[in-house]
Amino acid sequence: MSTVFQDEIFSATDLNRRSGHIIDEAQKHPVTIMRNEDAFALLLRKEASRLVDAATKAASMVDLVFAACRYKQNGTDVPPEHSFEWINAFDADDLRTMLDELSTTFRRSATGEIGWDEFDAVLHEWQESAWANRSVEIADAFAAEAQEVPLSSPVLTARSAGD
Repeated sequence: MSTVFQDEIFSATDLNRRSGHIIDEAQKHPVTIMRNEDAFALLLRKEASRLVDAATKAASMVDLVFAACRYKQNGTDVPPEHSFEWINAFDADDLRTMLDELSTTFRRSATGEIGWDEFDAVLHEWQESAWANRSVEIADAFAAEAQEVPLSSPVLTARSAGD
């Protein structure tokens, strides 16, 4: 019997008789326990957590790419109710750069080279950049003429001199 997971397969009876051996194998790689027609995966909790994180981040990445392709590349804005509506703040070049950076970070996270927190950080930085792009206050600050004022020398008072 084989599985799509390319793992070792044990029966429920094997689990009852050789649980220590099966758990030792599950520490090295996932194993499948067969009971009737049901297949159960046995793997380290940290590996299961990594798989759940990967699936969650993949769904987020797909939603982002879908929004960029479906709306922005067609020349329309992402609707306000969409979770990635903030990408409307970017032009085509910025979107391309963002997608390149995020896809590279996603791949590196998926292979375990870096943690998923790095992917979250890059995504968050792009979202904050979108907010900054839309900020009237920030635009006004960048557009304002520099009003440099030279600093004067500090004046020592009697109280500060004696401290």
